[in-house]
Amino acid sequence: DDAVRGTVAWDAESTVGDFILLRSSGIPVYNFCVAVDDASMGVTTVVRAEEHLTNTLRQGLILDALGAPRPRYAHCSLILGEDKQKLSKRHGATSCNQFRLDGFLPDAMINYLALLGWNDGTDNEIFTRDELIDAFSVNRVVKSPSIFDMDKLKWINSQHLKMYSIEELTEMVAEQMEMLGFFKEGSDPEKINEFVVATTSLAKQMMETTQDAATNAKTVLEYGLAESFDKMEDGQAKTMIKNGNFYPVATTLVKQFEAGELPLPDPKEPLAIFLDGKKKAIVEDNQSGGGAYSFPQAYSAHMKALSKDLNVKGKCLFHPLRLAVTGEMSGQDIPKQMALLSLASDENGAVDIEKN
Repeated sequence: DDAVRGTVAWDAESTVGDFILLRSSGIPVYNFCVAVDDASMGVTTVVRAEEHLTNTLRQGLILDALGAPRPRYAHCSLILGEDKQKLSKRHGATSCNQFRLDGFLPDAMINYLALLGWNDGTDNEIFTRDELIDAFSVNRVVKSPSIFDMDKLKWINSQHLKMYSIEELTEMVAEQMEMLGFFKEGSDPEKINEFVVATTSLAKQMMETTQDAATNAKTVLEYGLAESFDKMEDGQAKTMIKNGNFYPVATTLVKQFEAGELPLPDPKEPLAIFLDGKKKAIVEDNQSGGGAYSFPQAYSAHMKALSKDLNVKGKCLFHPLRLAVTGEMSGQDIPKQMALLSLASDENGAVDIEKN
């Protein structure tokens, strides 16, 4: 009586016959070892893959012969790749450590794996570890195979990331940045922490994995604007440039920067824009911090004046402005990106700007 598959029966004589318990070398076979091990440890429930279903008959007969009680068996269906074939290395990461290196949280992995063939009878898909322990029952495991969906795993991981504060995520984001070679050898740990806090705060709302924070910072620092119109690959950006507002906005910004008129982050308070009044890291992209000199406010006022001077507003200003300053048509708050770039450009900072 299988807890997942119900009653499963075999013709023992035609299926297994007089099977071997000991090899000629005197070493016991797998099925004998497993049965003895289960009996000696008093195992009451065995949960395993359906591939072991036929082994159950041999193990049950051995336990009967030993006078030991049979445990309850639950044979779960295999996990399949998106091509409906048995999950294997060709489908991507298969070790727990690789998922960790890819930026997945342990609790998110446990949450997702528990949902492969099980649910609690509700629409809830996000569980903490303790909630899973309370809710899980073998009786709700289904026998149909499950598909390993990487997009679903990333979504579940993103939901778990939202449960963490920025301060709780910095160590994991720092690990990702170290692997990407962000920091100079022997950098001041305080300087590293400043840049990691800024990186995490900037990416918090869009992160699906902790790796996303590091790759987002790399995108910000790389400045992906093509050197000429002909080399541009972004069709949306090319269309916007053709509309005629990019050149006057970009050239004005360059002139203002060279004249020292463009508002810039305060080098004395490099993290100010990322911290609230209680010095806690800000999560929301539309919220900014600032001290006596508020860079976000100065930037906003300057862009309003620019809009008036050039007689452009709305997307006719904001799209050219974003492309000129960040090299991208979309992304996080522009002043925060400028602040991250300022941190990275600090000669005494931790970032190896030549590599990034």
